[in-house]
Amino acid sequence: MNIVVINGSPNKERSATLALTKAFLRGMNETAKFIHTADLQINPCRACYACWMATGGHCVQEDDAISVLEMIRAADLVIWSMPVYCYSAPAQCKALMDRTLCFNKPQMYIGKDGRAHHYGYEDGTKKTVLITSGGLPDITGNFDGLVFQLKHMFGSDTATICCAEGALLMQEDTAEIVKPYLDAVECAGTEYKAGGHILPKTQAILDTPFIPREDYIRNVNSLFEKMKRC
Repeated sequence: MNIVVINGSPNKERSATLALTKAFLRGMNETAKFIHTADLQINPCRACYACWMATGGHCVQEDDAISVLEMIRAADLVIWSMPVYCYSAPAQCKALMDRTLCFNKPQMYIGKDGRAHHYGYEDGTKKTVLITSGGLPDITGNFDGLVFQLKHMFGSDTATICCAEGALLMQEDTAEIVKPYLDAVECAGTEYKAGGHILPKTQAILDTPFIPREDYIRNVNSLFEKMKRC
């Protein structure tokens, strides 16, 4: 299977989110091509609409996004792997997301959801998974914007893994706490490959934070106090 992973974390290989993505791929028993957006020169979309009106769906800008867009176009599955920054995508990754405008067409239709859509990837023709993590202890209210974006851009059947309390993934003494979650992510990969979706029982585990909110907040606040004293 031709799988492309868009790693939107500025931490690149040290990304906690990428650790989740690699667990998902282990469950799929697949390899992937990894794109680190932090290494690339990706210009913002200029809204020139040349891709819609003149070039048959190809962006006219000359930067690193062009080759990535072609890799996405050819992929069987695209995994967007990124931390949530200010309730959305990191800036460099968001620029690439905006540039996928070229995958759609100017013509519109009314979908089954009653909303207007552009023909193209909005109808879910490209298999897409979002894997994201954040430092706050709640899923609701923190990942909503990013999930909304991906599901509206690439299809309502986009599978999502939203990992709250992501700071625990980066601590050396939390291996026992995070292992059941990583096992569930691996299981999600197996399920997704088999049926194209994550089963509800596994999704429920993925939607549950590692530890109670109050304990997590104390842990993180204590960690930052130690960092300030160093």
